[in-house]
Amino acid sequence: MDKLFLIDGHALVFKMYYAFLRRPMINSKGADMSILFGFTKYLMELIEREKPTHIAVAFDPPGGTFRNEMYPAYKGTRPPTPQLVIDALEPLTELVEAMDIPVMMVPGFEADDVLGSAATQLASDSLDVYMVTPDKDYGQLIGKHVFQLKPGKGGSDNELVDTAALCEKWGIAEPSQVIDMLAICGDTADNVPGVKGVGEVGAAKLIAKYGTLENIYAHIAELTPKQQAMFTEAQPHMALSKALVTIKTDMQLPATLEDMRYTGKFSPRLAELFRKYEFTSLKKYLPAEASTAEDTKMKADAPKAIPVSPAEVLAAAKNSGKVGLVMTGSQLILASGEKVATVILSEAKDLLEDAAVAKYGVDLKKMARQLAADGIGLQGQWNDIELMHYVINPERSHELAALAQTYLGVSLEEASAPATTGSLFDDVPEEDDSPRLKESAILIPLGEKLREQLPAFYDRMEEPLAKVLAQMELDGVKVDMAQLRVFADGLRKELAEREARIREMADDPQLNVSSPRQVGEVLFDKLQLDPKAKKTGSKTQYSTDEATLIAIADRHPIVDEILEFRAVKKLLSTYIEPFPSYISPADGRVHTTFNQALTATGRLSSSNPNLQNIPVRTERGKEIRKAFVPGTPEGVIVSADYSQIELRIMAHLSCDAHLIQAFRDGVDVHAATAAKIFGIPVSEVTREQRSMAKTANFGIMYGISSFGLAQRLHLSRTAAKELIDGYFASFPAIRSFIDDSISFARENGYVETLFGRRRYLPDIEAHNANVRALAERNAVNAPIQGTSADIIKLAMIGVADRLREEGLRSRMVLQIHDELVFDALPEEVPALKALVKDVMENVIKLSVPLTVECSAGANWLEAH
Repeated sequence: MDKLFLIDGHALVFKMYYAFLRRPMINSKGADMSILFGFTKYLMELIEREKPTHIAVAFDPPGGTFRNEMYPAYKGTRPPTPQLVIDALEPLTELVEAMDIPVMMVPGFEADDVLGSAATQLASDSLDVYMVTPDKDYGQLIGKHVFQLKPGKGGSDNELVDTAALCEKWGIAEPSQVIDMLAICGDTADNVPGVKGVGEVGAAKLIAKYGTLENIYAHIAELTPKQQAMFTEAQPHMALSKALVTIKTDMQLPATLEDMRYTGKFSPRLAELFRKYEFTSLKKYLPAEASTAEDTKMKADAPKAIPVSPAEVLAAAKNSGKVGLVMTGSQLILASGEKVATVILSEAKDLLEDAAVAKYGVDLKKMARQLAADGIGLQGQWNDIELMHYVINPERSHELAALAQTYLGVSLEEASAPATTGSLFDDVPEEDDSPRLKESAILIPLGEKLREQLPAFYDRMEEPLAKVLAQMELDGVKVDMAQLRVFADGLRKELAEREARIREMADDPQLNVSSPRQVGEVLFDKLQLDPKAKKTGSKTQYSTDEATLIAIADRHPIVDEILEFRAVKKLLSTYIEPFPSYISPADGRVHTTFNQALTATGRLSSSNPNLQNIPVRTERGKEIRKAFVPGTPEGVIVSADYSQIELRIMAHLSCDAHLIQAFRDGVDVHAATAAKIFGIPVSEVTREQRSMAKTANFGIMYGISSFGLAQRLHLSRTAAKELIDGYFASFPAIRSFIDDSISFARENGYVETLFGRRRYLPDIEAHNANVRALAERNAVNAPIQGTSADIIKLAMIGVADRLREEGLRSRMVLQIHDELVFDALPEEVPALKALVKDVMENVIKLSVPLTVECSAGANWLEAH
């Protein structure tokens, strides 16, 4: 039995558009490949699984169809087609045709009509037809040899619908009755008018009973009075509705059955397209003969790992000035050209410390720390594969295997077969099939490929910063564990006291305060604090998250107690109790890891432990900073913090004259903003007005809505909107900056910092309003936050250079957002403060001054 698969192209395109909306697939050039990849992958998997003898794809043509002539309002209520969908049509057509699959598109007719005509005319006792679409309208076409295949979330989730399944679902006698059902319930998406108030279930019941729409009207007196009224009102347009939902079956087909025969003879163009779009994971579906000349050349030129003696690879690396490094325990695998060798560290010391030899590897910062423990310094230019690719596109995977496949056409999963001359006298180690050998061999070629796309700021900023961070991680920071233990004991005591008070207020001595379910039952069932409260999720418990509790905090003192209980518990479990495990037994210090290739904005983060998130706004949180102390008894902690750097960057980027002048004059910028918004002298600005202006200043930067501002300032939505409108009226240049940033993102697909760091925003044209709004906020915020991150990175490099040049022994130990922390010797504090302030304030010249607050103390809290 032959099998013809007819693909509803537009339906599949939209399925892929929504499937990848939240996690789009972005290639190395920043282009969104979600629809092209998803569509092609589905088609390839379908072919492999179903093994069709015939196949064709149909797309809707641009412009209107005969249904628009019948009814001009047809599909008139649909939102504009997303640009990503529009842009996908031409490349998809090329991809499908390169698979030797005909693309059917007939002007004036929808894909439904083309496929409906093909299914009806071609199905026979020797040919089964499968219509691949999720569209329920196709149910009317199902028959003895015609089936509907509804694509699911995965290839195995496809749902096959035949006559029996369709009729059983709706309780109807035959598939053609779907037409009458669709006419009755109408279609809001296509703007097809139906019988108002009758849905799919109701329509199915009526058709099951009366057979046809016309027969319902013939027996309208048997309907309920309400149904009679609804059908009478709809009667004038019901013939039109039925015509609109009826799929044509009598079209002249644009392709013959023989045209649709599937040969599996892909055009060489398909391999070229896969390479162009970076569909490396789909190449497995291509036959060997489908490879392009470029693929063949790439495979032939793929780096090979040829084991040689350590002396040979050391000499080759010295000669070339480049070496690939892979660390395995106490040994290194070195690569130069195709030559690889495993060496002990002492053998490689001279090469590693040779500044004239560029180093290629993954996470060289970590490797530098490991080598430093053995007294070896990793000198020379660092070409860190992960970091280089992060700079090119921060939101894609930086995994070595994926990059090797994408840029070199090399699979690290395949065994590396070393080559030898076959001589008994070869001074070559035994064959080693370890994938680490092949990994080492690709590092230099991959690094050179990445350099072709690498922005200049990698060498100016990220590469030298990696070396600074390696030293900071190595140095670590001293934590007074005795002080933390005392603090922890106090918190545990407070926790027990609050738990007792909550149980007393709840009149439940057995209440588990840590259980959201039990807390919800107390608050909403027992105390009835919110009669409108509804259970969430599986409807088994009430929501008791922070926002919910804050909203009812004024209704009973137990709520504040619960919030405080949770705050104390989180402080203990997240920040204090894990700390002992991070203390190095060798030096009693915490050696956090600074993540340089993680955040989309370019900001550093830290882990093991995460020092970026230590709370500082509460008195309890400040106690944690108090435990960070100098490494020597006589030492001091110095903190240098940029003042309002992101607001200053916004002033510079927006060119707003009022903000720029306020910063230049050194006045209180929030008070100046309040004066401008409320139209009063600065001297008359109240504390409340300044607070509102401060929230607006920072909120506007992050795209805050009137609803969000109302929540933060405890205002009505109307008052919050008036405040935002007043802000933009007072600072029109900021409004223009926001609009221009979003327009730039829409036009280019990305935004960038003052230094050229890009943030790709594939969702900037998203159909989903919430997803699109987030991308718009990022379009405004990323250049500001990213520029701030870039500035402090350059400052760290400058400070490290100056400390070395001036021979100071004080050390930079932490970077927390806009703040640098130093473990300083007391006699160096004046010089250190002057040095740090000078570098940080002059790292870049903006239209407003950068100012740094620098202070010292016995611990981080005092210094900050």
